[in-house]
Amino acid sequence: MAKPTLVINIRPTGQEAIKPSELIQITGHHSLGLASRRMITILWHSAHQQGIEENKDYRIPLSDLRSDGHHGSEQIRETIRALMTTLIEVRDHQGNTETTVQILGGNDMFKKDRAEGVLTYSFDKRLIWILKDSAIWGKISMPVLMAFSTKYAVSLYENVAQRFNLEYKHTETFTIEEFRRVLGVEEGKYGSFGELNKHVIRRALDEVSALAPFNIQIQPIKTGKRVTHLVLGWWGKTEEEMKAAYQELARPRVGRRSRIEGTTEKVVPTTRVEEQLRKERVIRKRLPNPS
Repeated sequence: MAKPTLVINIRPTGQEAIKPSELIQITGHHSLGLASRRMITILWHSAHQQGIEENKDYRIPLSDLRSDGHHGSEQIRETIRALMTTLIEVRDHQGNTETTVQILGGNDMFKKDRAEGVLTYSFDKRLIWILKDSAIWGKISMPVLMAFSTKYAVSLYENVAQRFNLEYKHTETFTIEEFRRVLGVEEGKYGSFGELNKHVIRRALDEVSALAPFNIQIQPIKTGKRVTHLVLGWWGKTEEEMKAAYQELARPRVGRRSRIEGTTEKVVPTTRVEEQLRKERVIRKRLPNPS
């Protein structure tokens, strides 16, 4: 059996980040805002291009961190500080051991003698130790990442990007609490499903469906009268749908919300997700018994 390709052995180029699943499926990121969730992917992508090694420093132009072209150094410093002071829980590549680490390690952002226009940074050695065996990743389009207007859209996009190329799996079922953790929703915020759906899920679903290279639908499942689970389904876009996504990415952000609001499906029961679930049950029956 061929050995799996490890993430650290891939040298990405251009505008597509190869982000390890261990950095996507984290917990503890609920306090991070949109800029922070974007920036950690930018920093990872730049470091990955330079070659991931333990105890290595990486360099990136500050201009690469100005996501919308006008963020000043003070705003970048605030985001860097947020990343340095946020502790995340990361599971190893087998999903077992859980390690608590800083999402961003030491850097020279706050040094007076820092080289002008350049940030030197690092990652916690414990995080690199976990990532050295990572063989599952998501392909993250940087233009798509930068186009989102909510932090929940970023989390939804990255989580589906990791799952998108699975051969026999096109749906996943979550409890409401599990889905809140996936998106990084703050504890105690949007307590009812109605609030969560209105303020978090629908908006994230609209943006990701409009801009990503895949479609997403979410089907609520009730236990009695309460929604207790969500089935997330994903599949590739047609050529026409891909063309529409590229066109929307090229348009100004102003007016994007109103443009996409009427073109994507909402969080309602869908035959598409039900059909995906039926196909997966058939596939599982056909697969050989591992025992």
